[in-house]
Amino acid sequence: MDIIRKFYDMDLKKVMQIWYDCNCEVHDFIPISYWDRSFGYVSRLIPKSEVYVYEINGLIVGFIGVDEGYIEGLFVHKDYRGLGVGTKLIAYVLQYYDFIELDVFEKNYGAVCFYENRNFQKLRSLPHEDLGEIEYRMCYRKKKEE
Repeated sequence: MDIIRKFYDMDLKKVMQIWYDCNCEVHDFIPISYWDRSFGYVSRLIPKSEVYVYEINGLIVGFIGVDEGYIEGLFVHKDYRGLGVGTKLIAYVLQYYDFIELDVFEKNYGAVCFYENRNFQKLRSLPHEDLGEIEYRMCYRKKKEE
């Protein structure tokens, strides 16, 4: 059975493993040491944030973090990509927001394509403040009939 539910503190270890593995895999243009350095900070931030996890038969396979109309991150375990998990997590948070934004690295081609296929638009591109890599600011605005 598939469910989307709010993050619980007991989920932290699994969520952080997905966060770390996904970042190292899809951001191969960023040194792994960056994710190593960020791990502690993110693990303290997640329990204080609005995070929803996607479970399949009790196993967490993805999650999304949102902060006041901004998607902090969307992560899906590599074995569950292409099965609609990311799409369902996006749809879940979009039911609460008429307008939502996110940042995605230009070189994360799969994610850029994913968001564009779900009607997110590029607003601008700027270098990441720590890494210098270009990030797109993308947004989604609900149509009036939605």
